[in-house]
Amino acid sequence: MGERAGAAFHARGTIIGGSKVKISALYIYPVKSLGPIAMSSVAVEQRGLKGDRRWLIVDDANRFVTRREIPALAAVRMHHEGEGGYRLTGAAGTALLESEMASDAVAPVQIWRDIVDAVIAENEASRLLSDIAGRTLRLAYMPDDTRRRVDPDFAQPQDIVSFADGYPILVTSEASLAALNAVLENPVEMMRFRPNIVLAGDMDAWSENDWPLVRAGDVRLRLVKPCSRCIVITQQPETGASEEGNAVPMALRKLGKFNKEGALFGMNAIAQDSVRIAVGDMVAVM
Repeated sequence: MGERAGAAFHARGTIIGGSKVKISALYIYPVKSLGPIAMSSVAVEQRGLKGDRRWLIVDDANRFVTRREIPALAAVRMHHEGEGGYRLTGAAGTALLESEMASDAVAPVQIWRDIVDAVIAENEASRLLSDIAGRTLRLAYMPDDTRRRVDPDFAQPQDIVSFADGYPILVTSEASLAALNAVLENPVEMMRFRPNIVLAGDMDAWSENDWPLVRAGDVRLRLVKPCSRCIVITQQPETGASEEGNAVPMALRKLGKFNKEGALFGMNAIAQDSVRIAVGDMVAVM
């Protein structure tokens, strides 16, 4: 890791190569493939940020459904409603959704190759998404006792994940986004990549790719694998429309940010601590 790895760490702050790097934004996505909620602070749990992707959209066969097949889901906004829930807002109306759902009645749902138990909800939010999609969809909640393992090639036996694609947390940096935008005809915003933690400061573009372990605030994060990107990075984050074709993945390839899995942006991360982090917390390479 060179000089950056040897930088001094200060309590609640970090010097990386003599400069400060901090958390500039935090996001959760309570329902996989729907809109984000920006957070000023959030608890970090074993599965990732609290509330992140505990809900999954499924079809009649209890198989997961995402923006990859229904881009219009991108237009569904989410925000906190009251003490313990969310409001979904889309072209077909609005609906409330609990942040958690307790039930002894669970059913197996499929996300990628994983089959896990979830609570299937027949509620107004499910009906709203069905109206938007023009087909029957339902929401499935991951209860606390469901344990979905992270890929063992990159994780420890105790590591688990919510309904995120494969890893609990996605870390990106403003420096890397600026480097990408420098080669794009039409710059893109960070939300194109749906991060959980965004870093900013006097750091080089793509530095996060070389940091195996960092401390962000009081949480230690193992950055275990570059994030291979799907078709969603070609979609407008607020509409799902594809207006630039493959410009973004092609630009990443031009920058050398690709492997056999595809274009790469951001780092998949696993937390080693259950603590609270906040925008403005400083970041240290360990």
